[in-house]
Amino acid sequence: MKKLLSLLLVLVLALGCFSFASAEGKYFGGYDEPIKATIAVYQRSSQGDAADIWWWDFCREYFGIDFTVTQSNDSTTTKSTMFASGDMVDVFYQFFMSSGLVVEQGVTNGNLIALDEYITPEIMPNLSRIYEAHPDYKTTITAPDGHIYSLGVIQNAESPLMTFYINQRWLDEAGLAMPTTLDEFTEVMAAFKEREKLPENEGKTIVPLTGDLGNQPRFIANAFGWITDSASYLTQIALDDVDGQPCFIYADEERFPEFMKVMKDYIAKGYFSADVFDDQYAGNQTAAQKAEDLTGFDQNTSNAIDPNEWTAAIPLTSAWNDTPAIARSYNAINCQSFNISSTCDESKVERLMKWVDWLYDYDNYLMSHWGPSAEETEYLYGLKSGYTAVKGEDGRYSYTCQEVQDGDYTSFGDYQNRRIQGIIGGYLGLNIDMWGEAKRPYNPTKWNNKVDENVLPYLVATYPNIVFFEADVQERVTELRTDINAYVMENYVAFISGEKEMTEENLAEFFKTIHDLGYDELLSYYIDYYTAYKAG
Repeated sequence: MKKLLSLLLVLVLALGCFSFASAEGKYFGGYDEPIKATIAVYQRSSQGDAADIWWWDFCREYFGIDFTVTQSNDSTTTKSTMFASGDMVDVFYQFFMSSGLVVEQGVTNGNLIALDEYITPEIMPNLSRIYEAHPDYKTTITAPDGHIYSLGVIQNAESPLMTFYINQRWLDEAGLAMPTTLDEFTEVMAAFKEREKLPENEGKTIVPLTGDLGNQPRFIANAFGWITDSASYLTQIALDDVDGQPCFIYADEERFPEFMKVMKDYIAKGYFSADVFDDQYAGNQTAAQKAEDLTGFDQNTSNAIDPNEWTAAIPLTSAWNDTPAIARSYNAINCQSFNISSTCDESKVERLMKWVDWLYDYDNYLMSHWGPSAEETEYLYGLKSGYTAVKGEDGRYSYTCQEVQDGDYTSFGDYQNRRIQGIIGGYLGLNIDMWGEAKRPYNPTKWNNKVDENVLPYLVATYPNIVFFEADVQERVTELRTDINAYVMENYVAFISGEKEMTEENLAEFFKTIHDLGYDELLSYYIDYYTAYKAG
């Protein structure tokens, strides 16, 4: 039986190879000569160094594109430095280009080139096919001047943008039910913190709510009635689930002080880490806390000793909001991950567009996540083996490779991040089998940990994720947000850290300053855009 399964797998993968086979020529796209290009890529703490990552070897050997890779864990600083100096890489990749920045650097400053003339069936057959089936996808990412400057992932919109999970075993041992209100959640956090008194935790620190200030507080913000889809939830436009209107949560004079009090209380009591302001440290700490059974709430179940012990958290209600809701995924498409700079030699552009189009085929997207299969030896490029997919009794595949079996990597996920750079496809490419044509063995979405019961019923739309203001409006919006955001972040940190007291006088000054800096004008632009968006 195993032999038959192996033969079938070989056949399936052999059939799947057509999706990335080269046309005539030594390299993909029909080219005979290699080229050199520069690229900047965002690097998370869990990702490996470019010199060790298979993907870049694959690009050089298969596509004939020899990338000089700049990795950065601070995409904001890297972008601003390159744009200001004019010393730009050819390609920005996974660099989280907001629509506002695309307008600024594409339409206004000319630092990003227009890509739409290359989106043709001849140059980009995969993306063109998607746009033919879903012309609204193309419209969504088109800037006000009629051009496309940025591409990103195409995904399943009927899924949560982010799911939060709670340690069910800890709940059971505390004799508590799944919290559905903010008060109940606070009670749970207190019970989780009490686990420090257990004999097995002597000398250890329990952090009930691990993570950083960019994600977990979104769960608390939802309880107050703000529906936000961004890690920059504090300063990004959101929808107010209470009245259905666009808002910035920092300007709500009734709810925002109460939200800050909760955050301050959580940090003071150790529910959040004292290092919550340090994103990289918090990410590393979260993984360590889960691996040692020292935390009870996070945005994923990775690194948990037993992921099956964790349950999807139900969106909370509170005294300020009686409707549980959580943001559904970005309107099926975003455009934040692929840009070509104006300093890129024009002779390279078409080839780079063919390269990125490869990722808009689902089989190729899967290969970018996992690397080659064990049978695709021609694509190993330094790997000990490719992945092996084995179907279990539950009908789903599990994946492994020789590097994992040899202990070079702790898990297949670790292998993906550090050796393959599997996150490549996660930010750019087709991550859903739109046509039902995938040949690689993959597992269709299965909602584990009660996501289907606890999260999917509460999905709601957010403010449009992609907002393309006219260039003059965008310039003004950027100007206003720069000043307001800096002021808000400085005072938010001061308030919740205890550096600044939340007195009536200090809060009154805070809100007055926001309005003095132009908040009402800023909000009006977003309201006008939303009104037009809703009108179709």
